[in-house]
Amino acid sequence: MSVAVRDLGRRLAGLWSSDRLLRGFSLLGLGELFIRLSRIVTAIVLARCLEPVELGVAASAITCFEIVRILANNGLGQMVIRAREEELAATCNTAWAGMWAVCIAMGGIQLAAGAILAELTGRPELFAMVACLVGVYLVMPFSMVQYWLLQRAHKLGTVAGINTAQVSTDNLLTAGLAIAGLGPWAIVLPKLVTAPIWLVGMRCAISWRREREAGWVPFAEVWRFCLPILTSEIMGVVRFQADKPLVGGILGLEALGIYYFAFNAGYGLSLVLTNALAAASFPYLAEARLAGRELIVRFERTLVRLALPIAVLITLQSAAVFVYVPILFGERWEPYTLIVAILALSATTNPVYDLSVHLLRAAGLPTSEMTASTLFTAVFMGAFALALPFGLAHGVAVLALTTITLQIIFAAWARWRVLNHLDVTPSGGAYAPTAGAG
Repeated sequence: MSVAVRDLGRRLAGLWSSDRLLRGFSLLGLGELFIRLSRIVTAIVLARCLEPVELGVAASAITCFEIVRILANNGLGQMVIRAREEELAATCNTAWAGMWAVCIAMGGIQLAAGAILAELTGRPELFAMVACLVGVYLVMPFSMVQYWLLQRAHKLGTVAGINTAQVSTDNLLTAGLAIAGLGPWAIVLPKLVTAPIWLVGMRCAISWRREREAGWVPFAEVWRFCLPILTSEIMGVVRFQADKPLVGGILGLEALGIYYFAFNAGYGLSLVLTNALAAASFPYLAEARLAGRELIVRFERTLVRLALPIAVLITLQSAAVFVYVPILFGERWEPYTLIVAILALSATTNPVYDLSVHLLRAAGLPTSEMTASTLFTAVFMGAFALALPFGLAHGVAVLALTTITLQIIFAAWARWRVLNHLDVTPSGGAYAPTAGAG
């Protein structure tokens, strides 16, 4: 028996060490799990220390920050990860300059949004919270290229360690400040305080300096590749963040606080797994971008080995909500367990959807992704807005049904779209497909 166990252990260890996709996912997943455990501690403290209205105020500031920050997900990172070796130096130069421009723009947009938000809600402290978070953008450009180069080199364990250190510190500091009585500021302030952890970690992990003689990527190529990805990311953040302003605007700050709690309590395991899958799968798929149908083979392999098992785990988590919510968060949140369970269930198809998004990007089809994502967002937000006046539970139920249905349709369509593209153009350019392929 012991011999069989040791043999099985050696085989599993050999598989883990030889399979970069599995190894990267495992390391990222462990990091995300540790982050999630620290976030659970934080959520327990916040649920016991803050009132729903205070949670609603903090949620408004954080939502504004997250919506503006999506401009950083503009495709420059994907350009670095999938660039040919001979184009890498010029691509890094371009990505570095582009991120500086984007981060300065984000700071200005966020200040304007904070002023509007404070005026609309009648809470001037919201502007101070939003302005505080602008400092995060001043840190990002110093280490973004290093972050992308680590992913390109499949050093996902290093990325996971740095992210875990920063976000876990953020979560635990939030809990401490909430206990100390800082109210909504306990959620906002740690995001600025912990930003240097990410900066120092990335710069120490890999060395990079601009090679001025390498030049730049032509602006037309950057625009053609990055604009559709940025548009798709904006649509994604609308789905992921604009639901909260909808709840607050239609049902009020107290309902927003309940929804914010339910979202964090229900999405826990799904974010651990889907974030890890997304980070691990794109470099793996991008390696096969010029290898014809090998790209589809890698997609299907990742789908069967990782995405579908993750979907099963998320489904099991949604069933466990009725047990762990009253135990972990307190009896006053027990009336909202159904809402938490439905939100958890809505994440079931997220792994398949995220993998399909990366398939399109690896194939050089960001325009196709943009078109589908825009349509998806319009249907999603429209259905949610129409259902909310009937109550938060009704709105969440419609949200879950719409999300699952649309994501399944998208995944099937994305695979068909890439297959069709490969039949026409078996090898694309470094950044964008041949004319008309998007």
